[in-house]
Amino acid sequence: MGSSALKVGLAIAAILSAVAANEEFQSYRPTEQADTTTASPQATPFNSPLSLRTNMTAEQFYALPFWSRMWSYNWMNEFYFLAVVIAFVALHLGGSAWNKRKATNWMKSQLEALRSQFYQVGFDESVTTTEPAMVPVAKYLKRIGPIDYVFYATGRLNISLLHGKITMLSRHNVIMMVFEYAFAFLFSTEPPKDLVEIIARPTDADKSSYDGFVFAIVNKEIMKRVRDESYDLSLTRTSDHPKLPVSCTVMSEAAEITETLFTPELLAAVKAAENVLQYLVISDLPVDRPKIVEEYVPTKRALLSIKIAKSPEEEQATAQLLNAFLNTIDVAVAKAHWRPEVSRKLKATRDDEIRKLKKIADDEKAEELAKQRAKDKKEQKQGISKLSAEEQRKAQAKEREKELKRLRSKQVRKA
Repeated sequence: MGSSALKVGLAIAAILSAVAANEEFQSYRPTEQADTTTASPQATPFNSPLSLRTNMTAEQFYALPFWSRMWSYNWMNEFYFLAVVIAFVALHLGGSAWNKRKATNWMKSQLEALRSQFYQVGFDESVTTTEPAMVPVAKYLKRIGPIDYVFYATGRLNISLLHGKITMLSRHNVIMMVFEYAFAFLFSTEPPKDLVEIIARPTDADKSSYDGFVFAIVNKEIMKRVRDESYDLSLTRTSDHPKLPVSCTVMSEAAEITETLFTPELLAAVKAAENVLQYLVISDLPVDRPKIVEEYVPTKRALLSIKIAKSPEEEQATAQLLNAFLNTIDVAVAKAHWRPEVSRKLKATRDDEIRKLKKIADDEKAEELAKQRAKDKKEQKQGISKLSAEEQRKAQAKEREKELKRLRSKQVRKA
């Protein structure tokens, strides 16, 4: 990426220099029609960019040998362009290195927690957690962009796999980062952050390892956005809880679900990591609102979104929260088997959502049929208008008879 950025910068400098040189040299080059016989070596330089940058007229400048012209020309503008390009490339490389260092340091701080939970951490199947952590920490991460890094873990009871994504600030592009902060300030939105998002897939996520439900602990600063953007959380009830920090709220479908998952380990971890926690979600419903019944497929998953820790204390709290997050899935498998009344309530919510989707599909189908009937009727009228008067009379009589039969059959069905 560094070499490509350098090439882009040099290309920009070359283009700008060529444009400047073309404007100055070509605009003031003597034409063939000009009377050069009257030109004098002592002629006063005319006021042009070329004369100002060389202290000589165009005729005098072009009379010099090539290297003399290069030596006497004032390259200050080109130096400015080159300085801007070098600064841009330096900031780009420095920002990318900064992001890489922060992502690597975060992975290093959480590696022990991940290795204690999974048999394999990283994309290399030959590296397992039964062996000492001799592999460089950077090997556990895969860079997929200037601001994006991913990691992976598998081999654990009750969890089939874990995917993580680290999204950094746009430090490689200072202009973009300044724009993002300015946009957040002007429109009162969330400022950009260094974030880590983790998705854990329970074993047999599409089967009955535990009863389906939706539960979340969310930072109040992003509560509204998360609720608006997540279909599953829009079906929950939001409430404060005395066991949670004041900066967090709980979203749950039932009080029994909340009390079952509020283990001492989870509550202690949330209190310790309240400065880094964005949200913790365990759900069996899709994040995106389904548009058709076929998209309404319950699939169990657990999500954790956290900010990059800024201190050793926050790193330790993050590791504690990560362990509690994974262990909560074990709690769900062991205890998330609800009383009949709670199960009926959850099932009624899901059935009601499916009925809404079916109604929307039926309405769309009826609307399409109505449009098709109107189109067929219009085409039929156009066809009748081309017939003779006798044929039109017969066709209209046949249409009236068909309409009467339809009305009679409708009345019989009502009776």
